[in-house]
Amino acid sequence: MLRLSYVLSVLLLAIGVFGCTGQVATQVNNSAPVAPSITTQPSSKTVTVGQRASFSVAASGTAPLSFQWNRNGAPISGATSSTYSAPAATSSDSGAQFTVLVSNVAGSVTSNAATLTVNAPPAPGMQINVLDYGATGNGSTDDTTGIKNAIAALTSGNTLLFPCGNYLITSQLSISTANVTIDGSSCAVIHAAASGGNIMVVGNGAFMGSYGPAVALSATANELDTSFTTVSNLGVVAGDYVYISQGGKDYSTDTPPGHDTGCDVSGCRGELLKVASVSGDTITVTTALHDTYNPFVNAAVAQRLLNPVQGMTVKNITLDGSGTENYGLLMLGVVDSTVSGVTSENVVFTALYGNSDFNLAWNYVTVSGAGNHNGTAMSLWVQGNPSVNGASISNLNPGSGPTAFGFETSGAANGTFANITIDASGAYGRPVKTTAARWNTFKFLTVKNGFQAANGISLEYYSSHNVFDNCIVTDNGAGTGTGNGNAGINTFGNFNQYNAFNNCTLSGNGNVQFLISGYDALRLSQDSHNAVSGGTLTGSNGSQAVMLIEGDSTLITDATISGPGPQGIYLDTQASNACVNKNTFVAGSGLGGAISANSSGDVGLGNILNLLGSNLTLGVCGPPLP
Repeated sequence: MLRLSYVLSVLLLAIGVFGCTGQVATQVNNSAPVAPSITTQPSSKTVTVGQRASFSVAASGTAPLSFQWNRNGAPISGATSSTYSAPAATSSDSGAQFTVLVSNVAGSVTSNAATLTVNAPPAPGMQINVLDYGATGNGSTDDTTGIKNAIAALTSGNTLLFPCGNYLITSQLSISTANVTIDGSSCAVIHAAASGGNIMVVGNGAFMGSYGPAVALSATANELDTSFTTVSNLGVVAGDYVYISQGGKDYSTDTPPGHDTGCDVSGCRGELLKVASVSGDTITVTTALHDTYNPFVNAAVAQRLLNPVQGMTVKNITLDGSGTENYGLLMLGVVDSTVSGVTSENVVFTALYGNSDFNLAWNYVTVSGAGNHNGTAMSLWVQGNPSVNGASISNLNPGSGPTAFGFETSGAANGTFANITIDASGAYGRPVKTTAARWNTFKFLTVKNGFQAANGISLEYYSSHNVFDNCIVTDNGAGTGTGNGNAGINTFGNFNQYNAFNNCTLSGNGNVQFLISGYDALRLSQDSHNAVSGGTLTGSNGSQAVMLIEGDSTLITDATISGPGPQGIYLDTQASNACVNKNTFVAGSGLGGAISANSSGDVGLGNILNLLGSNLTLGVCGPPLP
C-alpha cells in the first residue's frame, strides 16, 4: 500500500508539471526579430537655387529602427532621422542622389535613390515668395531660415514678397542684391525676437559708411562750385559717389580758442555727391558743393563710397522690434532707392536710419515706440539729394534725462523734407535736430509736445541755407519755466546762417518762441543772415520775449506777433544790423512792448505797433539781406 501511494503521488505531480499533453507549460515567445523593410520610398525633389529640399522615408520592422542618409553614397553627418532637410540648394547640387540606410538588430535595407533637381534662379522681375522657401508667417514658427533662403535666391530685378502674415525672426535680415523690391503686401509684419541688434539692413551693411582712403583737397572749393581737385587721384569714374567732408570750430564740445578741424558729436560738415566726370585729379559732380571746403583751415578731404547698392525699394511692410531690438530698418550705402509705406516700431534706438545714401526717398513712413539719446527715432546721416514726403513719428520712448529724439538730419544736403509730423509727448530730447544740414527745404513740418526744455526745432553746427515753409511748432517745453534756453525754434549760435522760416506758426512753447542763440560753445554768436517771413508767433509767458535774437543781420518781416511777453522782438547786443519790417504786434495780447533794439545798425519800416513801444531806428534796410 505504501508503494502504491508513492507511485500515485509521483504520477499526480507529473501531470501537474507537464500537463495532459506531456509538455512543459510556458509563456516564452520564441518569435525572431523582423528585419526592416521600406514602406514608403524617398521621392525625388525639384527646387530653385536658394530653396531647401526635404526627403522622408517610412519603414517597418522590429524597433528601434535607425536611419542614416547618404548623398551620392557618402554618409551625411547628423542626418539620422526619418526625414532629412538639405541645405539651401546651389546649381552644383543638381543631380545629387539621396538614399537612406534603415537598420535594426535583425538587419538593414537601403532605399531607392531620390534625385535632387535644382533649377536656375528666377528671371528678373519675378517674385521670390518667402513662403516657398520655408517661411510660414504664422507668428510662432521661427521664419529666419526660410526668409534668408529666399534672400539668397534673389537676383537683380526680383521682388522679395512677404504675403500677409506675422513672420518671427531671431537674427538680422540683410539684403544687398541691387535692384530688388521688398514688398510686404500692405499686411505683413516682421517680428524680431532678438535683442540689441537690427531687424532689416538694406545696402552695403556699413553702419557709418564704407569709404576708400581719404585724399586731401589741393585747393579750397567754394560753395556752389560744381567741381573740386584733390592732391592725388581719388580712383573714381563717372557714376561713382564721393563723400567730401571737413571739420569746423565751435562744435558742441569745443574749447577756446576753437579747433577748426574738429567735428561735432552729431557729425562732421560734409555731404555725398555723384561724380559726373573726372579730369586728372579734378572731379566734377552732378549737382554742386553745398559748403565751402577748405583743406588748409578745416582739413577738407574726399573719399570714394565703396560698394553702393542701387535701385532698392522697400514698401508696405511693418517691422516690429518687440521693444528689444536696437534698430528697425537701416538703408546703408544705397542710391536711387525708395522706402514707401513702411512702419517701424518698438525699438530701443532708431526705427528708420539712413547713412551714406544718394537720392534716397522716404514716402509715407510711420515710426512708433522708438528714440533714445543713442539714436534718434528717424535719423538720416550723410545724405545727398535726400527726400521725405510723409512721415509720422510718435509714441517716442519715455524716460528721464535726454532720452528720445524724434527726427534728425546730419550732413544732409540738397534735400526736400515734406509733410512730417513729430509728436514728442512724454519724451525727453530734441523733437527735431539738424547738424551740418545745408541747402534743404522743409515743408509742412509739424513739431509738437516736446516734453523737456530741449526746443522744438534745433538748428546746429553749420546748418545753413535751409528753408522752412509753413512749419507748425507748438507746445514744446511747455511748463518748463523761463530762462532755460528753450525755444520753439532755436538756432544754436555755431554758424547756422542764411536759413529762412516762411509762414510758420509758433505757440505754446516754453520760454521763447523763436531764438537765434548766442550761447554756442565758444560764445561766437555766428548765426547770421537768418530770416523770418510771415507767420504767427504767440508768446507763452510774461518773462521772455516772443522772439529773442542774438545773431547778426537777422531779417524779420510780415509776421504777426502776440503776447504774452515783455517784448514781441528783443534784439540783443549781438544782434547788429537787424532788419525788422512790416510786422504786426497785437494789442491787448499781453505784450509789454513791440521791439527792443540793443545793437548798432538795427533798422526797419512799416511795423504796425498798435501803440506798443519800440526803440527801433526807422530806416531802409541795406544789403546784404538774407
